[in-house]
Amino acid sequence: MWLCYVLCFLCALSSSSPISLHKDDFRLSEETMRGPSRFAQREILPCEDCGCGERNEEGRVVGGTESTVNAFPWLGRLVYEKSFGCAASLINDKFVVSAAHCVKGFMWFLFRVKFGEHDRCQKTEAETRRVVKIIAHSFSLSDLSNDIALLKLNKPVEYNHAIRPVCLPKNDDSAYVGTTAVVAGWGAMNETGKWSCSVLEAELPVLSNEECRSTNYNASKIKDVMMCAGFPATAHKDACTGDSGGPLIAENEEHMYDLIGVVSWGYGCARKGYPGVYTRVTKYLDWIRDNTKEGCYCKY
Repeated sequence: MWLCYVLCFLCALSSSSPISLHKDDFRLSEETMRGPSRFAQREILPCEDCGCGERNEEGRVVGGTESTVNAFPWLGRLVYEKSFGCAASLINDKFVVSAAHCVKGFMWFLFRVKFGEHDRCQKTEAETRRVVKIIAHSFSLSDLSNDIALLKLNKPVEYNHAIRPVCLPKNDDSAYVGTTAVVAGWGAMNETGKWSCSVLEAELPVLSNEECRSTNYNASKIKDVMMCAGFPATAHKDACTGDSGGPLIAENEEHMYDLIGVVSWGYGCARKGYPGVYTRVTKYLDWIRDNTKEGCYCKY
């Protein structure tokens, strides 16, 4: 089950989405940016009188069970042709963040993002946007670093109770060690299970990279641009197949939620000694801001 999140997603698409077109038949709108950000924090001028990172959490249930309807209004379901395989997070009215392994090698014009969904198995009207551009980082399966991508939407998303953006972290130096974070998505409840119809959530502690390297993973696999979260000793909560690209969030000082991680990879799901591995968003803040200036960020 090595690289369960990544490989199971690729297998699912290849089995359920037979595409006769070859990617070389089209000029893909995909840009690759190399290396994490190492520049001073960019200032993005807000142009939307709205708030980010506000949950709808009345009566929520935590621990790998069903969430309140639209508890995570920034959560989007990434669909390739007609197949669900990954999640994404809305950061402004025109862009979502997901994992690079969810989009690399696929044709951008077949992607759509659905917002405001809770139960994906019910035929309810969701707010849907087509993807018109993919900006993927320099990710490869051999290295697993830089597993992050930006997807530009064909038209701005209109915010409401069920659809709002998540905040980006303001402090790019925070390691979040010991922070209780929340992961959410439509992933499977276990390694052999089917993807969930409803959004599930789980609270997970963020580990230091040193602690993560001391688990059963090969220490060299855990890069500085990654972060780990979970319970390696008991393994009773974790992200799983179908959660890839989705958000790992943490409450900030204003009691709003920041996007601190992107579900990336792991060895199986909730196995002892193997916490979930996430892309560390603070390492890419400048890259995100530089490539999403066309969108409007919330003022607060």
